[in-house]
Amino acid sequence: MNTGFDGNRAYNFLQKINFQRFGGTANEKKAAEIIKNEFKSFGLDARFQEFKIATSYNFHSECRVVKPYHKDIEISHRVISGVTPIEGVEAEFKYIESAGERYCADIKNKIVMMVGRLDRYVYERLKRHGALAVLIPMNYNQDLYTVGYDVDFVKKFGPLPICFISYADALDLMKSNARTLYLKLEDEVDFEGTGVNVIAEIKGTVKPDEEILFVGHYDTVLCNGLYDNAAGTATVLEMARHYQQHHPIRTAKFILFSGEELGLRGSRAFIEKIKNDNDALKRKKMVFNFDLGGTILGRNCVRVTGSDEMYHYIDALNKIEDWDFLIEKDTYSSDNMPFALEGIPSINFFRTSLGLGHALNDTIDHISAEAFEMIGKFAIQLTSGIINAPMLPFKRKISSDIEKKVKHFFDITSPEEPEENE
Repeated sequence: MNTGFDGNRAYNFLQKINFQRFGGTANEKKAAEIIKNEFKSFGLDARFQEFKIATSYNFHSECRVVKPYHKDIEISHRVISGVTPIEGVEAEFKYIESAGERYCADIKNKIVMMVGRLDRYVYERLKRHGALAVLIPMNYNQDLYTVGYDVDFVKKFGPLPICFISYADALDLMKSNARTLYLKLEDEVDFEGTGVNVIAEIKGTVKPDEEILFVGHYDTVLCNGLYDNAAGTATVLEMARHYQQHHPIRTAKFILFSGEELGLRGSRAFIEKIKNDNDALKRKKMVFNFDLGGTILGRNCVRVTGSDEMYHYIDALNKIEDWDFLIEKDTYSSDNMPFALEGIPSINFFRTSLGLGHALNDTIDHISAEAFEMIGKFAIQLTSGIINAPMLPFKRKISSDIEKKVKHFFDITSPEEPEENE
């Protein structure tokens, strides 16, 4: 099959959106226009779907040790999480092993450093015990994260300034017995910003009421986001170009989401608009999600958030064609998840990167056209077999073990307490 997947063209598209595309900002809208025009260049009309999103402007962070010695500390502020007074704050520093109740007994009005993820339980506990701010150490030799926070926690529990600190600086704070820190965080938040999803469609020639979705997100954290996820955006565009030339028997819908980095905002808005329409939901048979790709060094992976039969189907094709991708069955923290919550299975294509992403190191220097070719050609071969099959090769369902994991994912990322019987 002539796949029509062109790695050089995908790489060249990356250069068109090689700028920061934080959700809800003018740069995001600029990128949306570029994507829409790219669809138009090969004959597809695209439309915008707008939704409300909290966004951030003019952020700034400072940190230094003031007792028992003086030292400036480089940090990155997780924007939208919270700020200090304009003059900053000086407060006692305390390291806690975790956010368990026993460790939170004495953190009121202190700048806390802890290792781990701030899910709903941790965030609520730190707020309830009065933590002033939180420092999270990075892994050894990992760049500082440059990300935004999911505003739902802020609205539910109140602001809690969150910052990232290097492993080396975190270790030095402990070894040097730092007692008091100065912290200044500024962040201009717009809680009524607007995000934009870009949507295009090719009607199926035989079964137009059965829809196969090709999705990715084009927004970034506070960096240019070439690996995460201009690469996925370029791949979705190449898939659309292929199916425009080889019209499928089922409807192919192509969606580039905004707001993924701020809590899957674009995909959640898309689902929210159709979730009360049973026919609209039933028409969506499967999601192919492209998130993370194009790196020169790495390994291609496919993760199935669906059924055992889907996993075995892809695993077999991988072995038959000798692609040697890593094939897994599990959840994937991306725009496929709101679909999974509604029982719509997904196949997620991604590439490992040896530490890139969510930081200033996510630049085009690490990307190559050849890396696009590998996963792009496999994706077209796999999706063509499915979208053009006389009958779908597997049922539209998610296995019970994955269903539980999907539910748990939303339990810990939602500010609402799960029901007792769940």
